[in-house]
Amino acid sequence: MKALRLAAVTIFHPLVAFNYMKKDRTKFNYLPIVVLLVLMILSKIFSMYFTHYPLTSVNLRNANLLIECLVMIVPILSWVVASYMMTTILDGEVMFRECLLACCYSLIPYLVISFPMTIITNVMDTGQAGLYNTIMNFALLYVLLLLFINLKEMNHYTMFKTIGVVLLSIFTMLVLWAAIALVAALSMRFINFVKEVYSEVQYKLMS
Repeated sequence: MKALRLAAVTIFHPLVAFNYMKKDRTKFNYLPIVVLLVLMILSKIFSMYFTHYPLTSVNLRNANLLIECLVMIVPILSWVVASYMMTTILDGEVMFRECLLACCYSLIPYLVISFPMTIITNVMDTGQAGLYNTIMNFALLYVLLLLFINLKEMNHYTMFKTIGVVLLSIFTMLVLWAAIALVAALSMRFINFVKEVYSEVQYKLMS
């Protein structure tokens, strides 16, 4: 019940909610984090399968469920890691678990809007696509605003410093993704090389 109240406060009084998350650091529960991330994944799956066809942006015939879910979750977790790295360097006050909790609670407006809007699309047509996109974009912008507010308030940054940390965090995210992509590409090349060597040795032994 406490988590539900905090969710409501996050939507309507984010300053109070984010300051409360730092108030008592000895009482911390990872369950809301897990629940909110699972709900984000479920919202993506629900949207993929139940959004009215003319309004959906995903072709189920070509879609990969795992990739679609990763596209939803990876940016969130990347932001948490990148923003926390920047705050540790730039005199931040937030702990990693608090950063993760605040970022997950910042997703609540999207969850609140996403599920009902997916159902409502079934009584909408292509002429109302603009309304649907406007509402979903509003939810996304609200999430981004809450991410900005929690970064500012929980670290007691000024407005300009927060903007700087946001830009540095985005740059850090891009660097992390590039590094992961590079490691993945090199790993695949190494695996293919090992397979080719193994096949060559096996062929030599059999010939």
